[in-house]
Amino acid sequence: MKLRPVDFATDGVFVCGLAHYPKPIDESITQAQAAAARAATVLSRKTIEVEGVVSAVDQNLCRGCGLCVEACPYGAPELVELSEGVTVSQIKEALCKGCGACAVACPTGAAGIRHFTDHEVLTMVEAALCE
Repeated sequence: MKLRPVDFATDGVFVCGLAHYPKPIDESITQAQAAAARAATVLSRKTIEVEGVVSAVDQNLCRGCGLCVEACPYGAPELVELSEGVTVSQIKEALCKGCGACAVACPTGAAGIRHFTDHEVLTMVEAALCE
């Protein structure tokens, strides 16, 4: 990432030095200081705001197959047991980036992006066409 050279794909994880690529020691030290400064900005906050666009699972439709867990690159969905023998998917919203990979993988249509249902998207398209 050009604008955040020490940030990793996962929020709150930073990379520097040889973990980034082979480089001289002075450049590694500079990157380590940058990574420490970025970590300090995260740790100094009292609260952390997460993105509003996240996935949600309709537990009435979910059959607990786990395909969403396998598809998610961020580890947001997890399988939880509601009662004996009934397992469903549940989204950890703090980890979700709203990419929609779980919605694509879900065979029953139980997983989807909150506020982007088919009805809501078609309403936006109709409103755009009316103008």
